[in-house]
Order: sequence, then C-alpha cells, then structure tokens
Amino acid sequence: MKVDDHRLKLDSGKFATFVSTANMGGPLANGAPSILVIHYTAGGTASGAIQTFKSQSASGRTSAHLVIDHDGKITQMVPFDRVAWHAGASRWRGHDGINQHAVGIEVVNWGKLSRTGGGGWVSWTGASVPASRVMLAPHKHFPGQEHGWEIFDEAQIEALIAACRAIVSAYRIQGWDLVGHDDISPMRKIDPGPAMAMDSLRSRVFGREDDAFDNRLFRVNAPGDGLNLRENAGLANSRVIKKLPHDTTVHVVEVVGSWALVAEVIAGNDDVTGFVHMNWLVPVAA
Repeated sequence: MKVDDHRLKLDSGKFATFVSTANMGGPLANGAPSILVIHYTAGGTASGAIQTFKSQSASGRTSAHLVIDHDGKITQMVPFDRVAWHAGASRWRGHDGINQHAVGIEVVNWGKLSRTGGGGWVSWTGASVPASRVMLAPHKHFPGQEHGWEIFDEAQIEALIAACRAIVSAYRIQGWDLVGHDDISPMRKIDPGPAMAMDSLRSRVFGREDDAFDNRLFRVNAPGDGLNLRENAGLANSRVIKKLPHDTTVHVVEVVGSWALVAEVIAGNDDVTGFVHMNWLVPVAA
C-alpha cells in the first residue's frame, strides 16, 4: 500500500473504497499528520461504523480517516490531510486537541465485554460474543482488574499494519507517535485496549525503529506542577517518587506500553529513575 494525494492506494493499484462524510474539519496542522491514532469501533460491523461516521445527529458527530472490517477491507472516509473527529479531548507530547494533528484508524471490534449470568459474553449492546473470540486481560490503566475483550482478526491486523506502514512512510511519522486512543486520552478512553498489542504493532510497522525510544534524551513538557515520576508503570499502587519540573531532561531507558522508565539527567549524568507517561515527553533534538 501507499498514500497518493492523501488517499490510501492498495497493492492492487486501486484506491481503497472511499465513502464521503461531511463530518470533517479543515486542513490538519501543518497540512499533514504527525500522529497516528488506533481505535476500536465498539461495534460489530463496518457498515454500522460507517453509518455512524456519516450521521449528523444532534447527539454529536464523529468520524475517522479509515475503517478496517473483520475481513481486512479498508474504507477511507476522510483524506489524510483533513481533520477527522475521532480523538475528542486529548493530548500527546505537547499537543492538545489531537484531531488537529492525527490520522485516526478505527478497527471494527466490540472492545470491552461483560459476562452473562450463564458464563457467556456480550457487548455493551447485549450482542452475544462467542467465547472463542474473547481474551481475558487487565487494561494498562487499570492493572489487576481483569476483563473480557473481543480479539482482533488476523486479517484486520495485517491490513492495519500495511495501512500504518503506508501512512508513516508518506508523512514521516515517528515510532513514538503511533498511539492508542487510551494513550492520548488516558483514563477517559480505553480503546484499542489490551487485545491490540501496540508494542508489537509498532515493531511490525517500523521494524525495530521503535527502539528509537530507548537511550534517547527527552524533555518533560508539563508546565505548572510538573510530572510525577512513579515507582511503577501505571497509576494504581504506584508511589510517586518525586516531581520532575517542566523542561527537565530525562534519559529513556525502556518503554513499557505508553509508560517510559526514565532517568533524570543531572549535570550530564543519569540520576534517580522511575516511570513517567510518554504523553508528557518531547524528544530532545539531536
């Protein structure tokens, strides 16, 4: 796949099916995306998602650039240089309002599920989901709270990887800017959830370029109270070691999902270590 005139062109040489929506804004900041956000639709069909993204109901209008169906079919709804309404209140690496900076990809999936009285699984709408399509896992924002999640289909993942490769190549998007909705809107959103292995996705999209996180210098971008340096990756049962003031330089030792193990750099040397959320880090120019 590749991007041609802000449209996704398939390996066949044809453009992906385009279904127009009025639910879009003007040009992206700087005229091109710098962030790529992965979502699940919280629905069972691509047609349902597409109709939602075309709807102009009074309850609110939403959209996405791409929708990926269970069989891997990709539908584009917004050109990659235009604003789609998929992120809502959000922040990533110094940017607020990520709709202005990002391509949003929606993968058809129910997401978080509930148990029935008989031990089965249902979506938030009450639709039955076979046990063979369910994985048990805690969400990274809520460790220790195990839930059921609908798995993603192999065809979806392969299509997602191919689309992401085309987009990051066309717009030179960096590995740390391929994120989930739950990264840019932590505690408010939980998609794409633990069934989408984001670290694996980054590895397959960028090769091992996602290791560019490691051994890099970043700057804390947290005006005001600064950034909590925590004992563990996550909020639950994670003691705050200290506050890192705005503009503190840190050395990223390792990345765990959307959290980074960092060492505060003092006088050119690594000092106290702990975990911070990647949301509040900006790379130091080489």
